[in-house]
Amino acid sequence: MSITFFVKNKKKFLVGLAPVMSVEEALRLVPNLSQYADEDDEEFDAEGFYGAKLSELDCLVAGTDGLSGRGFEIGYEDGAYNVRIVTPSTRTDWKIALEYLKNLAIKMDSEIVSEDGEKFSAQNIESFNYEPDIRAGLEAIEQNLQKEAQISTIYGIRNEVSFDKKIMARILGAKDPAGEFSKFVTDIQNLDAYFANQMFYRRNDSGEIIGQYVLSQDVVTVLPFEPSVEYKNLQMLGDEKVARWKIAIFGGEGDDEEKYEILATLKYESFIQNLPKDKYEFIDAKNIVVSAFSKAEFDALIAKCGKEGLAD
Repeated sequence: MSITFFVKNKKKFLVGLAPVMSVEEALRLVPNLSQYADEDDEEFDAEGFYGAKLSELDCLVAGTDGLSGRGFEIGYEDGAYNVRIVTPSTRTDWKIALEYLKNLAIKMDSEIVSEDGEKFSAQNIESFNYEPDIRAGLEAIEQNLQKEAQISTIYGIRNEVSFDKKIMARILGAKDPAGEFSKFVTDIQNLDAYFANQMFYRRNDSGEIIGQYVLSQDVVTVLPFEPSVEYKNLQMLGDEKVARWKIAIFGGEGDDEEKYEILATLKYESFIQNLPKDKYEFIDAKNIVVSAFSKAEFDALIAKCGKEGLAD
């Protein structure tokens, strides 16, 4: 579910349409706008990415650090720019996207047309009533949970957000459900914590696929309470199933991280069962934030898991 708006490219006298904006140019239309490609990837080419034309990308996910929850998508196709806001998005996502559309329409000297043909101008687009779309999105999540799903997950600018019936009941029962949803999603995007990445490898002896996380000493970390393959990794694994999950405990004596090592690799279920309850709390229906561990606390946790908790 989403709503998309279109703005035709500016016409140039005698030469057709104006050149398509680059990523860098597109991000200048609203102050403090950022993009959310994975710049930490070793293969990320920043110069090539920011210099690329929007027409060369599937879409550009944009938003404002500290304010955006899900951001919005910017693209270019068939002589027009398109701005897509997913359902449900936060109020701030909508406000930034509508400001973007206003500035885009001014720059292109063009009207704004919604996917259902409704026309807007730069002068009135910011009055677009997006509240019904947020409500419809929240109702869709609730209906999904009532029918079959135990957990329903959406994706933010940085991190996924998972809902269950209890969380949705709290949001929908609030005086301002859209505001409660917006705060919940945005807060998770801005947690001062490291969101652990899933890693996978195949065992040489059995051919099984093993899923693994790493928990590092002195690092506040977000981990799943019950791991499952994230959406972004489904295509990579294809039909392969994860046989079991592990977590590597990484740390050491002193403050020299270069001397840290894997202290133990634990079965994930044993790790969760023995994780002290005062060391974690749920941030949504799926994920927990784990407080930073010292070396001594790691040693105690590993001892508590025992030999039966060690992964082979």
